[in-house]
Order: sequence, then C-alpha cells, then structure tokens
Amino acid sequence: MLAGPGAVLFDFGGTLYDYRTLERANRESLIALARWSGIEAESEKIVLAHRDALRRTFHAYLPRSYYLHHDLFLDAVAGMLEAFGVVLERTLFERYQVMLREAQERDLVLREGVPDTLRTLRERGILVGLVSNIDRDQLTYLSQAAGLSGHFDWMLSSEEARSCKPDLAIFEEAIRRTGCAPQETVFVGDTLAQDIAGANRVGMRSVLLWHRDDRSPPADGPRPRHIIRRIPELLEPLREI
Repeated sequence: MLAGPGAVLFDFGGTLYDYRTLERANRESLIALARWSGIEAESEKIVLAHRDALRRTFHAYLPRSYYLHHDLFLDAVAGMLEAFGVVLERTLFERYQVMLREAQERDLVLREGVPDTLRTLRERGILVGLVSNIDRDQLTYLSQAAGLSGHFDWMLSSEEARSCKPDLAIFEEAIRRTGCAPQETVFVGDTLAQDIAGANRVGMRSVLLWHRDDRSPPADGPRPRHIIRRIPELLEPLREI
C-alpha cells in the first residue's frame, strides 16, 4: 500500500459507512414530518419531493467555501414541503431532527473491515484522522453511533474548520493537525469533486473508495492517485499509491 505515510485521513459519510444504511431512517423521518405538516400525499411522492429539493439545495450550496449543514438540510426540507404548498414550521423541524437522529443512531452500519483497518493503521504507528463535511454535533453523535470513538487521533468537522470540502482551508487544517508534509499524508474519500479534488490540490496522496460494481470511475475530472474497492485494501503491504 502506502510508501511510508505519516498519516492517513478519511472522509466519513459514503466512505466509512454507506449512505444506504440510513435510507430507512431518512424516509421514516421525512414522512413523519410531512404528516405532522398536514400533507397526505403518498409516501413515495414525499420522498421524491425531498430528493429533488435536496439536489437543488446541494448545488446551490456547493460553490460556497463554508456553510452549516444544518442550514442545507433545513432548506432542503423546506423545499420538500413547498412542493406541497406547505411552509415549514420551526418547531416541527426540531421535532423531525430529534426523530432523525434517533433513527440514524439505530441504523448506521460501518463498511466491512473499517474498525480492523483503523486499528491496524494505528498499530503501525500511522496517525489516523477523520475529515468530514458535517456539523460538529452531527459528527459527534454519528461517530459515537458507529463506535468510532478511540479509533481516531482526532476528528475535524467542516464547522470546526469553517470550511467545506473541496475548499482548501479544511484540507490545510487537516495537514496542520497531522504534523506531516502533504506528500506524507494519504486522504481516502468517495467523491471526486470534493474529496479527491481538494486532496490533490494541497498535495496529499489521494485514494478513491469506489464501491460501485456497475461502472468504473469517470475518466474525466479529478484523478486519484489510487482506487480501492474496500477499505481493508489500504493494508496491502506492497501496494504503492
């Protein structure tokens, strides 16, 4: 694998766990919010309305160097309700957040081999960090739900860095925390536009976790130094990035 890295940094959502494990939690919470708001549409229409609103909201936020994910998710939920002619009530949104958190804590499952891989990296004397586009409170409860406490030397949220990937500031703060040179730091993520692009720009050795079996990674756009299919592949001793 790694030709003597001093640090290996991981993205969180999509990399260490599959977002699909949270689909039930997200669906239940969205439908509950819609019902509390007086919407009687079919469940599938509610989910699709949220998907469309989230896509629009994400693309509107993406050019910003920093934003709170609380605001992004609030705007997406508000957009979902607007599709049915309903205005979001703040108290209902807060109730929805409580339900969503409890359901996510119930359902979150790490990808195969994650704890063992993190443990082995640290046993080899490699610093291990987590760098996530997520608010501080979300990172805290999701990492605890995943049982990741103790597996990382430190965790960095976009809220704490006041920078969201692919903005350079969050990557630069991550490098500062490692105490290593960029070329001695490996960054593992699942998105080309955010994880790989940002890591490449600051000179880290980027690794793309590509977990799709139906197609290969796009040939255009940011190019990772290496591609893996499973997290434990990082431990193959003779693989160079």
